[in-house]
Amino acid sequence: MKARVAVASTDGKAVNQHFGRADSFLIFDVGDGGFAYVERRRVPPFCAGGDHEGRSGGEVSALLGALADCRAVVAARIGAGAAGLLDEHGIDSIESRGAIEDVLARIIESKALG
Repeated sequence: MKARVAVASTDGKAVNQHFGRADSFLIFDVGDGGFAYVERRRVPPFCAGGDHEGRSGGEVSALLGALADCRAVVAARIGAGAAGLLDEHGIDSIESRGAIEDVLARIIESKALG
């Protein structure tokens, strides 16, 4: 298994951010041998003050484009609308909280990206 995973984090240490509020994602390459940090990617937040309808098509396209090479997104919360949109674009949504290294280790152990 080898996959690219986007993680929503406010501090770079924990998965602690709601998908829709994230203005950036930490990108990791994840595989059976562990994981490696790649970069931080800036994105337009999916929620506009809690209003998903307030997003323009261009902003949603920019968000999806920034995550296009990712197999999964990990966030503390991912609403049904966002999860559905990600799924339509072949990106798994995983809700989890905790230290990033612990969350990624659990994903590897569970073979969730298999």
